[in-house]
Amino acid sequence: MELYIRKADLAVGNILVVANQSKETVFIASRDKDNPFLIKLYNRLNTLIGEISLKNNFLKIYSIKINGEEKATINALPMIDLKFVYLSKVNWSVVGNLVESNYHVTQGGKEVLQVQPTILSQGHPGLELSFGNLDDGPMSTLLAIFLDKYIKLPTLAPKTDLDNLGLKSNMPYLNNFNK
Repeated sequence: MELYIRKADLAVGNILVVANQSKETVFIASRDKDNPFLIKLYNRLNTLIGEISLKNNFLKIYSIKINGEEKATINALPMIDLKFVYLSKVNWSVVGNLVESNYHVTQGGKEVLQVQPTILSQGHPGLELSFGNLDDGPMSTLLAIFLDKYIKLPTLAPKTDLDNLGLKSNMPYLNNFNK
């Protein structure tokens, strides 16, 4: 099954619509205004089916709950190693380019989910989520929203002069800076 998320909704909105190939709404996600790390996922009938929340602020542990039961924890935001994330309890490994949202999620060597950037109708950039098991849909959707929204890139101080750093290339690090 393929699901699609508009990148514009991820960047600015508190409400996010996840649709299938026929543009029918499958899930609706919302972020709490007071707690930006709380993401709730609802089905078409507006029934809460899952959420990601901050479980431990000091250790930066996040919890994924599906139908009120904790299914996985993310032990840290991927701030240093942008190539790998591990979800405990469900034994999912996320491998790929998290910055560009182009990664695979595996469980025991078998692919569970594939996320890749895509262009939606009317030329809007988005994410395509591909998974085989419908039961993995809510957790896969929450994981993709979380990783896309809360990836932190290493940045320099805002007033740093990039020309005096002695870099050999004029290409900015991870295309994060504008010249």
